[in-house]
Amino acid sequence: MDVSTKILIVEDNFVEANHLRLMLKKAGYAICGIARTVIEAKEYIKKDRPGLVLLDIFLLGRETGIDLAKYLNEENIGFIYLSANSNEEILNAAKATRPYGFLVKPFREKDLLITLQIAGYHQQYGIESSIRKEQLFQKQLNNLLDDSGSWDERLFKVGKAIQPLIPFDLIVAIYRTGPDPEDIVLGFLRVGFTEYQKITIDELQNLSRLKLLEIRKLQANTVIDTSVTLYAGDDFVKATQVPNMKKLIADYLGMRSNLSLPIPLSINKNQRYFFSFFSRKTDGFNDAHLEICKRLQQPLIYTVENILLRDKKAYLQETPTLLGPKKNYKEGFEGIVGKSRLLMEIFDHIAQVAPGDTTVLITGESGTGKERIASSIHKLSPRKKGPFIKINCASLPSNLIETELFGHEKGAFTGATDRRIGRFEQADKGTLFLDEIGEMPLDMQVKLLRVLQEREIERVGGSTPIKVDVRIIAATNRNLEKEVAEGRFRLDLYYRLNVFPVHLPSLRDRREDIGLLARHFIDIFNVKTHKNITGLSAGALNSLLSYNWPGNIRELENLIERSVLLCKGATIEEIPLPANRVQVHVIMEESKLQTIEENERAHIIAALKQCDGRIRGANGAAIILGVPPTTLASKMQKLGIKRTHS
Repeated sequence: MDVSTKILIVEDNFVEANHLRLMLKKAGYAICGIARTVIEAKEYIKKDRPGLVLLDIFLLGRETGIDLAKYLNEENIGFIYLSANSNEEILNAAKATRPYGFLVKPFREKDLLITLQIAGYHQQYGIESSIRKEQLFQKQLNNLLDDSGSWDERLFKVGKAIQPLIPFDLIVAIYRTGPDPEDIVLGFLRVGFTEYQKITIDELQNLSRLKLLEIRKLQANTVIDTSVTLYAGDDFVKATQVPNMKKLIADYLGMRSNLSLPIPLSINKNQRYFFSFFSRKTDGFNDAHLEICKRLQQPLIYTVENILLRDKKAYLQETPTLLGPKKNYKEGFEGIVGKSRLLMEIFDHIAQVAPGDTTVLITGESGTGKERIASSIHKLSPRKKGPFIKINCASLPSNLIETELFGHEKGAFTGATDRRIGRFEQADKGTLFLDEIGEMPLDMQVKLLRVLQEREIERVGGSTPIKVDVRIIAATNRNLEKEVAEGRFRLDLYYRLNVFPVHLPSLRDRREDIGLLARHFIDIFNVKTHKNITGLSAGALNSLLSYNWPGNIRELENLIERSVLLCKGATIEEIPLPANRVQVHVIMEESKLQTIEENERAHIIAALKQCDGRIRGANGAAIILGVPPTTLASKMQKLGIKRTHS
C-alpha cells in the first residue's frame, strides 16, 4: 500500500492505538486520527476520508468494529481488523465483512507493514477486477445492438453478460405494457455453467398448477420497485409472506434472496420494465451487488430500449428449452464434471480470477480435485501458452525443498555436480502450482515469502538474484488459519497467498454430482479395458449416494475402476465399498475432538490395518485413502507411522 494512503486507527485502548500510530508514522504513513468508538470513527471519516482503516473488533459503546465494517463497505473504504483471540462465531462474523486482513495482537512492526502491503494488493486487485468485468459487460452490450435473433435470444445474452457481475440462479425480465397487470414475463434458470432453462408464464403454471387468472392476480399483487432494491434475510421473508410472484418463485423454484433492477423507459412513460435476480442462497446478494446494479442501470436502459424498438412482438411462449451451447457431461467446465450449485460457484470463481495474475489459494479435503482446478485456471489465463509447473510440498524432504524450488549452482553442496534449474525458473512466464503448501517447513516459508514479495530468486550456492515472472497457485487440505494460530504457518505468507481463496466442497456435500462422475469414470475405464458397460444398477447407485466418501473424487474413481474390472455384464450391480465404511464414518465424527494430525494419523492407521500393512497395489491403503503411494509413505514418515502399527 502506498505510504501516501491516509490511515484511520479505530482502537479503544490508548496505549495500543498510540503504539500503532508511532509504527505507522515511522514507516511514512499519514494518520488522519484515532477513534475509540464507531460514532467517533464516522465523524473522522466525514471530515477526512481515509484510504484504509485499522479496526479493533471490540470497541467502547454499543456498536462493534464489525458494525463499523458494514458502514466502511458501503463507503468503499478498505479495512484491516485488529484482534486478540476471539471465538469462532465472532471471527466468522468478521470474515463475512470481507476485510483486507487480520492483525493478531500482539504483533510486530514487521507484521503490520507486511499486512499493509497485502492490503494494497487486495485493494488494487479488487479495483482492477471490478473495472475489467464492467468494461467487458459494456462491450458485450454494445455488441448486442448489432446482433440479429429473436427477442428472447437477445435478452438471454443480456442475462449471460450480467452473470459475472450479479451471481444469479434465476433472472426474470418483466415487461408491463399498460395499466392492466398482464405482464410479459421471460426468465432464465441456471441449470449448468453455460446452460439455462427458459422460464415463461406457461412453465410457472405447470410448476404451480395454477390457472392463468390466478397467475394474473399474483402479478397484480407484486410491487413494482421504482429503484434498485435488495431483498435478503428478513426482507425477503417479509416480501414473500403475501401471495405474489416473488412468493411463487420462492416456493416452486427454491429461491431465497432477490435483487430488483428497474429499467425506466423513455420511449413510453406508461410502460414498465425491470429485471429481477434471484438466488437460492439467503446471502446470495449484498450491498456491493446493489451498487453494481445502480451502475448498470443506465447502459441497460439504452440496450433494452433498442431491443424493444427493434422487435415489438410478444415473447415467444414456447416449451422451455435449453439455450446456449450444450456440453457433454464429460467435458463440463474445462473437463471438470458436475452440475451442482456448489460446483457452479467454483466455476464462476475460476472464470473470474483466471484472466488476471492474482495469487490463488485452493483449499479442500484430499481428493477433491485441487490440481484440476489449478490447471483450469492456468488454461483460461493469458499464461496458457507458458509452462504449468507442479510441486508437491509434502512429498519432498525439508532439505530438498529449497533446491527444488530455487535450483542450485554447481558445487553448491556435496553431490551438486551440475547446475540445476529450480521450479520457479522453469515456470517463468507461466504458472507454479504449490500443492500441499501447508506442509512446507517454517524456514522455507520465510524464503518463499521473500520471493513472492520481490519476484526474484537466488539459486542455492549462488549470489546473483534472478528475476522471475510467475503466477502462484497454492493448495492445501489443512485449515491454514488454525495452522497460523498454532504457530505452524506464517500469518504474512497466509495473507500473501490468500488473495483469492477457492474452497472445494467435499463429494459428500455435492452428492447430486456422484451419478455424473460415476458415468464419466465408467466411460474412461470402458476405453481402457475394452468393455462396454452401460451404467449402474439402482442398488449400486444408492450405495454410492449413501457412502461418506472420505477420499472424495479420487476414491470414487478408484472404486469405479475396480468395479469395471470386476463387472461381468453390461451393468455394474455392486460397488466394492470398503468393509469398514461405518468405522471410517465413526472415526471422522470422533476426529472433531482431535487435532488434524491426530485425526490424519488415526485414519491412516485404520486403512493400514484393513490392508494388512500393504501400501501399494490394488488392495493397498493408498487406494482406499485416495492418495498416491509416495504421498502416503511421506505422510507416514512425517507422522511416525510404521507398518508395525497395522
